[in-house]
Amino acid sequence: MVKKNNNIELKKKYAILAIKWCREYFGLNERKKTKLLFNFSTKSRKIGNSMVYGNYCFYRNKMTIYEPACETLYDVVATVIHEYTHYLQVRRKYREYEITRYYSQNPMEREAKRNEIKYSKECMKYVKSLM
Repeated sequence: MVKKNNNIELKKKYAILAIKWCREYFGLNERKKTKLLFNFSTKSRKIGNSMVYGNYCFYRNKMTIYEPACETLYDVVATVIHEYTHYLQVRRKYREYEITRYYSQNPMEREAKRNEIKYSKECMKYVKSLM
Protein backbone atom coordinates (compact mmCIF):
# COMPACT_ATOMS: atom_id res chain seq x y z
CA MET A 1 0.00 0.00 0.00
CA VAL A 2 1.27 3.49 -0.90
CA LYS A 3 1.60 5.89 2.02
CA LYS A 4 -0.41 9.10 1.78
CA ASN A 5 2.73 11.31 1.79
CA ASN A 6 4.29 9.34 -1.05
CA ASN A 7 1.04 9.63 -2.96
CA ILE A 8 1.05 13.42 -2.47
CA GLU A 9 4.63 13.69 -3.68
CA LEU A 10 3.82 11.57 -6.74
CA LYS A 11 0.79 13.73 -7.53
CA LYS A 12 2.95 16.84 -7.22
CA LYS A 13 5.53 15.38 -9.64
CA TYR A 14 2.77 14.55 -12.11
CA ALA A 15 1.41 18.10 -11.85
CA ILE A 16 4.82 19.66 -12.50
CA LEU A 17 5.43 17.43 -15.52
CA ALA A 18 1.91 18.12 -16.81
CA ILE A 19 2.64 21.86 -16.65
CA LYS A 20 5.82 21.21 -18.62
CA TRP A 21 3.78 19.32 -21.24
CA CYS A 22 1.25 22.17 -21.42
CA ARG A 23 4.03 24.71 -21.93
CA GLU A 24 5.47 22.63 -24.78
CA TYR A 25 2.11 21.75 -26.36
CA PHE A 26 0.07 24.95 -25.89
CA GLY A 27 2.89 27.48 -25.52
CA LEU A 28 3.18 30.46 -23.20
CA ASN A 29 0.79 33.32 -22.66
CA GLU A 30 2.66 36.22 -24.26
CA ARG A 31 0.44 38.77 -22.48
CA LYS A 32 1.81 37.75 -19.08
CA LYS A 33 4.85 39.64 -17.85
CA THR A 34 5.62 37.21 -15.03
CA LYS A 35 6.24 33.48 -14.95
CA LEU A 36 3.30 31.20 -14.19
CA LEU A 37 3.37 30.33 -10.49
CA PHE A 38 2.31 26.92 -9.25
CA ASN A 39 0.98 25.84 -5.87
CA PHE A 40 0.07 22.31 -4.86
CA SER A 41 -2.23 22.46 -1.85
CA THR A 42 -2.98 19.62 0.53
CA LYS A 43 -5.96 21.58 1.86
CA SER A 44 -9.40 20.98 0.45
CA ARG A 45 -11.57 23.76 -0.92
CA LYS A 46 -15.28 23.76 -1.63
CA ILE A 47 -17.68 26.03 -3.42
CA GLY A 48 -21.11 25.15 -2.13
CA ASN A 49 -21.22 21.36 -2.00
CA SER A 50 -18.63 20.88 -4.77
CA MET A 51 -14.97 20.09 -4.23
CA VAL A 52 -12.61 22.41 -6.09
CA TYR A 53 -9.97 20.56 -8.08
CA GLY A 54 -7.96 23.58 -9.08
CA ASN A 55 -7.91 27.32 -9.54
CA TYR A 56 -6.15 29.81 -11.76
CA CYS A 57 -5.78 33.36 -10.45
CA PHE A 58 -5.48 35.81 -13.36
CA TYR A 59 -4.15 38.58 -11.11
CA ARG A 60 -1.34 36.61 -9.47
CA ASN A 61 -0.74 34.44 -12.54
CA LYS A 62 -0.91 31.46 -10.19
CA MET A 63 -2.30 27.96 -10.64
CA THR A 64 -3.33 25.99 -7.56
CA ILE A 65 -4.13 22.28 -7.58
CA TYR A 66 -6.08 20.96 -4.57
CA GLU A 67 -4.79 17.47 -3.83
CA PRO A 68 -7.77 16.19 -1.76
CA ALA A 69 -10.16 16.61 -4.72
CA CYS A 70 -7.72 15.00 -7.18
CA GLU A 71 -8.05 11.38 -6.10
CA THR A 72 -6.13 9.94 -9.06
CA LEU A 73 -3.06 10.92 -11.05
CA TYR A 74 -5.36 11.32 -14.05
CA ASP A 75 -7.40 13.88 -12.06
CA VAL A 76 -4.21 15.84 -11.36
CA VAL A 77 -3.20 15.92 -15.03
CA ALA A 78 -6.72 16.80 -16.22
CA THR A 79 -6.92 19.62 -13.67
CA VAL A 80 -3.56 21.04 -14.74
CA ILE A 81 -4.72 21.10 -18.37
CA HIS A 82 -8.00 22.76 -17.35
CA GLU A 83 -6.26 25.47 -15.32
CA TYR A 84 -3.52 25.97 -17.92
CA THR A 85 -6.27 26.69 -20.45
CA HIS A 86 -7.46 29.49 -18.17
CA TYR A 87 -3.88 30.79 -17.99
CA LEU A 88 -3.98 31.20 -21.79
CA GLN A 89 -7.38 32.93 -21.83
CA VAL A 90 -8.14 36.66 -21.69
CA ARG A 91 -9.16 37.70 -18.16
CA ARG A 92 -11.45 40.51 -19.31
CA LYS A 93 -13.46 38.14 -21.50
CA TYR A 94 -13.61 35.49 -18.76
CA ARG A 95 -14.95 38.08 -16.31
CA GLU A 96 -17.58 39.23 -18.81
CA TYR A 97 -18.87 35.65 -19.18
CA GLU A 98 -18.64 35.05 -15.43
CA ILE A 99 -21.00 37.95 -14.79
CA THR A 100 -23.53 37.09 -17.50
CA ARG A 101 -23.66 33.28 -17.42
CA TYR A 102 -23.75 30.32 -15.13
CA TYR A 103 -20.44 28.53 -14.57
CA SER A 104 -21.49 25.58 -16.73
CA GLN A 105 -22.53 27.93 -19.56
CA ASN A 106 -19.34 30.01 -19.55
CA PRO A 107 -17.67 29.42 -22.97
CA MET A 108 -14.22 29.68 -21.38
CA GLU A 109 -15.06 27.01 -18.81
CA ARG A 110 -16.40 24.87 -21.62
CA GLU A 111 -13.15 25.32 -23.57
CA ALA A 112 -11.12 24.34 -20.48
CA LYS A 113 -13.28 21.23 -20.01
CA ARG A 114 -12.92 20.27 -23.68
CA ASN A 115 -9.13 20.59 -23.47
CA GLU A 116 -9.10 18.55 -20.28
CA ILE A 117 -11.05 15.74 -21.98
CA LYS A 118 -9.19 15.95 -25.29
CA TYR A 119 -5.58 16.09 -24.05
CA SER A 120 -5.38 14.31 -20.69
CA LYS A 121 -4.52 10.87 -22.11
CA GLU A 122 -1.79 12.30 -24.31
CA CYS A 123 -0.35 14.27 -21.41
CA MET A 124 -0.47 11.20 -19.13
CA LYS A 125 1.60 9.25 -21.68
CA TYR A 126 4.16 12.03 -21.71
CA VAL A 127 4.34 12.25 -17.92
CA LYS A 128 4.65 8.47 -17.51
CA SER A 129 7.47 8.39 -20.07
CA LEU A 130 9.47 10.78 -17.86
CA MET A 131 8.87 8.93 -14.58
